[in-house]
Amino acid sequence: MGQSDDIGKLAAPDNGIDRENFLNSMVGALCETIEDVVGIEEAEAFIGLVGRRIGNSDVAQILDRDDADPRAVAEHLKAFKARIGGDFRVESVDGSRIEFSNCRCPFGAQAEGRPSLCMMTTNVFGRIAANATGYARVSVRESISRGQGRCLVSVQLAHTDDEDGQEFFG
Repeated sequence: MGQSDDIGKLAAPDNGIDRENFLNSMVGALCETIEDVVGIEEAEAFIGLVGRRIGNSDVAQILDRDDADPRAVAEHLKAFKARIGGDFRVESVDGSRIEFSNCRCPFGAQAEGRPSLCMMTTNVFGRIAANATGYARVSVRESISRGQGRCLVSVQLAHTDDEDGQEFFG
């Protein structure tokens, strides 16, 4: 029997890696590389483009857009993040303003120190909300990636001049 025949019989060491850990590590390394090579601002732009594509994809859309009031948008965004491993909570829905908090990033420990990953949430939330309602402005005021221990995200569904954030149009 040749050496190549014995390869399949050797057990790979169990180092705790699974598909999710591997993909999170890959995303973290990719973000870190982009941030190191082109800088945070340009990395945020690249990650933002990916987030927009995901936010526009069929898997992210609110199915019944005729029923897309602020509470329905909030519940959809919360459920979407839960399906991908986040722990977003709806803190308030006040008129057209939705406030979220989050204590577990879908990217796990890979999010720490990688602020460009916040553009994924910004753009996914923004695209989903704007596609459902015609307009959204998203602001990530605190984030796990910036070492703040949690994320605070606001989604405004009506245009106002009193808040910073990134605007999206449906």
